[in-house]
Amino acid sequence: MAITLTKEQLIHEIAIIDRRQKGTVFSPGIIGKILGHPQSWRSLKKDELIQVLETWNHLLQSCPKTANWQTVERGDRRVSLLADGQPWVDYFGFPSRPSAETFLAQVLPHCDWAIVRKSGKRVNASFECKVWGLTEDYCPAVGPQRLAVCTR
Repeated sequence: MAITLTKEQLIHEIAIIDRRQKGTVFSPGIIGKILGHPQSWRSLKKDELIQVLETWNHLLQSCPKTANWQTVERGDRRVSLLADGQPWVDYFGFPSRPSAETFLAQVLPHCDWAIVRKSGKRVNASFECKVWGLTEDYCPAVGPQRLAVCTR
């Protein structure tokens, strides 16, 4: 990302990403994960906005470049996308935004990135938590308490 962008341009870029993902990509929890202190992205300084956007862009650049994508349904409330057999992103379904946001707070330490948004076509729920890079060791802890579908 070019450092020559103004703070307003950086804020505009975040708004575009949120619209594209149809959710809050830069939640206070994610900001805390990146910068060490949770806060609204709107209150960030220009250099912090740059760091947050660079981290997002790094995540996108690490997306596997493959034609071998597989969708694995792990129940009606969890779907995983695998690239060449390796998990890339998981979708967890919830009946309400508060329940999805509670899950988001619990899963953030165990993943690369996560967002809450209205559910799309992947899970049978009103809201979903889209999670990139969920660690294998955390996955079993999610299942029995929350969804009973977390097996890899």
